Amino acid sequence: MRKIAKVSGNEEVKRIMLYECEDGVYLFEYNKEVDSSATADYLQDTAEIVYEIAEEDYGVKASDWQEISDPMEFCQHDRINPVRVVGRNTGNPQWGKLETLVSGSWVPLIE
Repeated sequence: MRKIAKVSGNEEVKRIMLYECEDGVYLFEYNKEVDSSATADYLQDTAEIVYEIAEEDYGVKASDWQEISDPMEFCQHDRINPVRVVGRNTGNPQWGKLETLVSGSWVPLIE
């Protein structure tokens, strides 16, 4: 499960994402409102802890969260759109190089 929420009144954090996985629940921070890589992430034990942190630290209420789809296989968990490390799907990752899915084809990500 993944959810995103906008953060108001914070100069450094513009939005946050909750991502629940086998390891626990990640809270990703972003310094942009548009889809981008997270600037920080924190792993918590439960979603309830993330919701508490979100409300206390960012003023995000339960009604502010918007559910989004889980990432595609091999894709970055902190990105909304499909983005992956080049070669990750073949077991030969080229760290630092990203690609995105556009009209059914993987193309280099230019940010």
